[in-house]
Amino acid sequence: MLTEKQIQALKPKEKDYVMSDGRTARGEGVLVLKVRPNGTKEFYFQRHVGGRKVMSKLGSWPDMKLTTAREKSRGEKEIKLSPGTLQDLIDSYVNKLETEQAASASDVKWSLNHYVSKSFPDLVRRPASLVGPAEVRNIIAKMINDGITTYCNRVRSQLHAAFQMGLEQEFNPRSYLDVKVKFGLISNPVASVPVQGDWEQPGDRALSPDELATLWQMLPEHLSLVTSELLKFLIASGGQRPEQVLATERGQYFDDHLIIRNKKGRGIDGERSLHVVPYNKLMRQCLKTMNEVNENSAFPFEGKAEGKGLHTQSLSRAVTKLYSRHKKEFNGPFTLRDIRRTCKTLMGVAGMSKELRDRIQGHAFNDVSSKHYDRYDYFKEKKAGLLRWSTWLQKNVLDAPTKNK
Repeated sequence: MLTEKQIQALKPKEKDYVMSDGRTARGEGVLVLKVRPNGTKEFYFQRHVGGRKVMSKLGSWPDMKLTTAREKSRGEKEIKLSPGTLQDLIDSYVNKLETEQAASASDVKWSLNHYVSKSFPDLVRRPASLVGPAEVRNIIAKMINDGITTYCNRVRSQLHAAFQMGLEQEFNPRSYLDVKVKFGLISNPVASVPVQGDWEQPGDRALSPDELATLWQMLPEHLSLVTSELLKFLIASGGQRPEQVLATERGQYFDDHLIIRNKKGRGIDGERSLHVVPYNKLMRQCLKTMNEVNENSAFPFEGKAEGKGLHTQSLSRAVTKLYSRHKKEFNGPFTLRDIRRTCKTLMGVAGMSKELRDRIQGHAFNDVSSKHYDRYDYFKEKKAGLLRWSTWLQKNVLDAPTKNK
């Protein structure tokens, strides 16, 4: 067994090495001391779970004495671990979204892989039950240190939803016995990590008609064809959510409308509600252009990867870069998120009621009548509204004189 004097005498080597504090019964785990090349000495509780070695940091010597480390180690032995890792939890959550055909599935898969799995490979191999608020904090802190702001809250939200799914899966009295991978969760560690509220102020940027005209008319020259036509389609359709349009496969585009699975609302039996969007002239022109490129692609607005739609992040970056290159042409900064607000605002200028604009954009109506009794699809009203919007765009955006003319 280790002693304070032995620990003090341990010298650093070229690589990390570990000293064990005696032996314990198989499967119980053991207290170890890791000595790093810089001389740092750290206490860990080490055990094997599902054939993998798992180490949980207890503290650093000499701030933590050996007696305290042993007490913490005894407490760790009482924790019964399930083999499900954080990566298993992430995969399970993404699979759930894909099974439900959630529009956000590809974005969630990309961001959790990019900001969690690739950035913290050791962490995702750890049992999910050993991931605490400190580990979640470190994930978000790294993003902040890398200069990422609002998207930190998106990743936090995605992790919160993943852990919540694991919790509900664990304690659902109807299905917990059917679950193959157990996570052993008793709480959601993300709940203790605060949202960065100052980065979540409601946006108020909406482009003026002149700015929208400038943006529309510079698209073909300054962005790729797919990105240009997609942005035009989003504007012409009244500001649909880009992640939902990009997740909609070609089979959901019909002769006079497309059907979007709306992640913002659920219908009977938990099914994702369907949002029907009628076409207008400008929308048809965008689809015709994309069909001339490839009418057999899985998605009308396909990205570089065959069989996959353009990624929302790619579109967002393209819009941000477009503004940064042409700042003098606009009254101030704008992002992809501001396009939806712009359409909502200018459809009002075009004389459309707020209720009709909400229905065109697929907003959920939460009054009792709408939620439980109103099953009318408002197709006729939305079609008339989008035709009116198309006419307004033609006059005030497409045919308007701009600084570029």
